[in-house]
Amino acid sequence: MSRLLHFTYDILREFSRPVPRHSFVLRCLPPQLPGQQILDAELVLDPAVPFSVQRDGFGNLLQAGCIQDPHASFHYTARGTALRDDTRRQPEPCHPVFRMESAYTRPDPDMTGWLASLSLPDTPRQLAWALAQAVHDRIAYVPGATGVATTAAQAFAAGQGVCQDFAHIYLAMARKAGLAARYVNGLPEGEGASHAWCEVWLDGIWTGIDPTRLQWTDEGYLRFGIGRDFGDCPIERGVFVGNADQQQTVFMRVSAQQ
Repeated sequence: MSRLLHFTYDILREFSRPVPRHSFVLRCLPPQLPGQQILDAELVLDPAVPFSVQRDGFGNLLQAGCIQDPHASFHYTARGTALRDDTRRQPEPCHPVFRMESAYTRPDPDMTGWLASLSLPDTPRQLAWALAQAVHDRIAYVPGATGVATTAAQAFAAGQGVCQDFAHIYLAMARKAGLAARYVNGLPEGEGASHAWCEVWLDGIWTGIDPTRLQWTDEGYLRFGIGRDFGDCPIERGVFVGNADQQQTVFMRVSAQQ
């Protein structure tokens, strides 16, 4: 069922002391994709500086800029409206890179041994779902237990993590089991923070599956970026001059109108 989504994604990054120069790359505007039509979108920055809009090798939208003057905070807000309708998804080719290990998803012997111990179905769709169930049951959701640099193997060994870790472990297992799968980040319907899930190539169509929430994704999910893993599509990446601590506040809201 098609769904009209109104979204707001608001990030405030505060520094313990003013920093004189800050270069940033954002992926906080959703691109046009099969089943995802962007009706309007804007990005507001504070400090207000010019930024360019580009596309990376995965087709994600990049917003890149540089703040030259000293500033104690960096605040940006993305907002807009999107029409989601999964019936409009189309068959797409699958690049072989989504069948390969990546930096965050390389399985270790414990992971491959665990995969071998599972009783899994043969058909791709059933296999994709069975792996999501297995990962969901194996890992506990514990906010703050891991960081953005945590790999699938590290989170698997700890037995806990957040949505990024569920996605990385799922990708590692799915690719090892013979499926093509990719990492997705964006916003789900509701309020809170950004989210990460996966897409599996089934019958030529990239189909979303969320191992954290244990569900197939629907029109309530708004995609911002895709890649082999988190490293290919972080929503924010930057570097600044100076020695300062950082604190980040995140808020997002996605509301739907049928």
